[in-house]
Amino acid sequence: MKPSSSQQADLSAFDRYAEYTDIEDLKTFSTRPLRKCVRFNTLKSSKEAFTSWAKEKQWKLEPVPWCPEGYYIERENKDEALGKDLLHLLGHMYLQEAASMLPIALLDPQPGEKILDMSAAPGSKTTQIASAMGQEGIIIANDMDEKRLRTLQDALSRSGVLNVIMTKKKGQWFGRHMTGRFDRVLIDAPCTAQGTLRKDPTALQYTSEHSIGKAAKLQRELIESAIHATKIGGRIVYSTCTLAPEENEEIVAWALEKFKGNIEPESLKSWKELKQGIADATAVQDTGGNCVRLWPQTYDTEGFFCAVFKKTGPTTELEPVNFVRFREELINKRATSELREFIQKNHGSKCIGDTDVIYDRGDQLILTTAAVSKYKLPTVDYSVGMPLGRTVRDCPLYLSHEMATLRCDDATGHVSDIDDVQLQQYLEGSNIDCPEDLIGHSLVRYRGVCIGRGRAREGKLKNHLPRWVVSHSAPL
Repeated sequence: MKPSSSQQADLSAFDRYAEYTDIEDLKTFSTRPLRKCVRFNTLKSSKEAFTSWAKEKQWKLEPVPWCPEGYYIERENKDEALGKDLLHLLGHMYLQEAASMLPIALLDPQPGEKILDMSAAPGSKTTQIASAMGQEGIIIANDMDEKRLRTLQDALSRSGVLNVIMTKKKGQWFGRHMTGRFDRVLIDAPCTAQGTLRKDPTALQYTSEHSIGKAAKLQRELIESAIHATKIGGRIVYSTCTLAPEENEEIVAWALEKFKGNIEPESLKSWKELKQGIADATAVQDTGGNCVRLWPQTYDTEGFFCAVFKKTGPTTELEPVNFVRFREELINKRATSELREFIQKNHGSKCIGDTDVIYDRGDQLILTTAAVSKYKLPTVDYSVGMPLGRTVRDCPLYLSHEMATLRCDDATGHVSDIDDVQLQQYLEGSNIDCPEDLIGHSLVRYRGVCIGRGRAREGKLKNHLPRWVVSHSAPL
C-alpha cells in the first residue's frame, strides 16, 4: 500500500524514534493495512468448533503467539466483512487486533479472582478477561463515557458474560474508594495512540509535546489509582497503544520510584524467551525487565506497550466507604426456581443454573452469578450481568437473544432446526417455514448452534432476530 501524501507528512513524527528502532521499517509497516485477526470466545465456542468453521470458509489461520484463542486470518474472498460473519454476530468470535491481546496474556486472569478493567470500553480486553475466567470470579468493567459504556455493554452481552459489574467512574476514583479490593488490575490507558496509524490515518495528529505531556499526566494519575486499588500480592498491567517513551517507560519508571518498596517490576523474561524476534520489542529503557513494546514491524501488528507490576506492600491508607445496593432489584429464590423450572419444562434446557442469580431491571430480567450478587460497591452500578429475558403476556419468561445464544444449544423443546436456505432467509429478516406442531415462542438452531428465537404458528416461524443482527449479517 502506497502511503498518501498526508500520511507521508505525518510519518516525520516517527523520526524521534530513530535511536530505538529501524526507522525505515517503522515507517514502512506503519503504512501497511493491518492483518485481520480474531479471538474465539471460550464462553460460547471451542478451538475445534472455530477451526472447523474456518476450514469450511477456506480461511487460512495463523496463531497469535501470545494468545491461544487468537488467530490471524487470510481469506481469498474479502468481499464480505468478518464483522458480518455468523460466528461474530452470535458472539462465538471477537474481532480483536493481535497486539491488544497481549495485555490480558500478561494480566493472566484466573477463575475466582476479582479483577478491575479500569478503562474497559469498547470491550475487547474485558471479554478476553471473561473468557479466561469462565464466569467464575468478578469483573469490574469501568468507563466514563456513556456512548462507550453502551458499546461495552453490547459487547459483554453478545459474548455471554455473566460475572460482570459495569461502573461509570473516573479511573482515579478506584484508588481512593476501592483500595486493595482487586487481585489484578488492568489500566489500558488513554494515550496519543501513535501505534494505531495502520487503521487510523489521523493517529499522528496528536503527537505534539503538549499532547504527550497532557496524556502522561493523566496516565500517572491512573496508574497510581490502579496500584492503590490492587491487593498486596496482586498484579497490575499498564498498557498503551502509543510509541512515546514519555507515556510508556517513563510512566513505569515514575511509578517504580514513587512506590519504591511497595511495588516491584514483574519480570517478563520467561515470556520473552518463548518468542522469536523479540530483541526489537524490548523496552527503550531498562525498568527491571517488566516492559515490552511491540513496534508495528516486530510482529506485523499495531504499535503497543505493556508493563507488569507486583504489589508488595500498602501504598495508601484505607478510607471508610459506604456501600450501596445495586440499582436492579433482586428476585427471590422461589421466583428464581419457578423461572428455572419453566425454562427446563418449555425448552428442556438448564438455561438458569443452580447458582445463578436473577435481578429485575424493570424493562427486563438480568442473569448474573452469586459472587456478583454478594459483591459490595460504594457506588451505584451502571449494570450487572447480562439480559436473561422478560415476562410477556402469554409467557413467564421469554428468553433474550443473548441468553438463547449462550445456553440453549442443547434445547430439546420448542426448537426449530433449520437448514442453509432457511438460515439465509432468517438472517435476511424473513419469516420461515417450521413444523406444523411447533407453536408459540421457540428457539431457532442451525447445525447444533442456537442462533436466536422466533414465534411459531401454523407452520410459520415469525422472525424475532434483533434488528442489528439482520442489518449486519452477510450472505452465506
